[in-house]
Amino acid sequence: MRSISFAPFALAGSVTFALGVATGCGDSTGLGPAVFTNFVDTVTLAALRDTPVPAASGFDMVFGRLARTDQGQPFDFAFDIDDEGTAVLFPAGLMGFQKEPGWRRSNQEFAEIARAPTEDYTVDSPLTVALDDVFIARSRNSSSGCGYLGSLPRYGKFRVLELNFEERSLTLEVLVDLNCGFRGLEPGVPTS
Repeated sequence: MRSISFAPFALAGSVTFALGVATGCGDSTGLGPAVFTNFVDTVTLAALRDTPVPAASGFDMVFGRLARTDQGQPFDFAFDIDDEGTAVLFPAGLMGFQKEPGWRRSNQEFAEIARAPTEDYTVDSPLTVALDDVFIARSRNSSSGCGYLGSLPRYGKFRVLELNFEERSLTLEVLVDLNCGFRGLEPGVPTS
């Protein structure tokens, strides 16, 4: 019986890891160069209640997309209109999912916010929103696309563009930095 040596595979894996660390840690952040370009987008979420089942009520910051909460898709926050007619965002942790997603209200204009803070995100209570409200959000931790960096959150900024109580929908202006651990919230390629 022929024996198989795993030494070449181990050497190749070690070299690949070393090259990844060397190229990824060449900047002062240790995050390596950004892979994704930041851009402003507009998304519309449907309320959790009294809307068609296939309508997306959640937002997934890790991938910067709408999420259907009825299908168990991962999301960081979900939208609803409560019994009093108030527009509310729920962090995933309040709905029995990941505890990391949270937000901070901002007194700055959407375009003025250049970098997300790392602390003081509210993760354990809903956020009531009104027209033109601006908030900064942090996603759940995810290793998707992070390589050797491990499991890190994504950061984004949001502005309420429209609340349609008749259609039970919320339209947001959105910029999410999809780069692992980066906190830059301006359009273009982030540097940190």
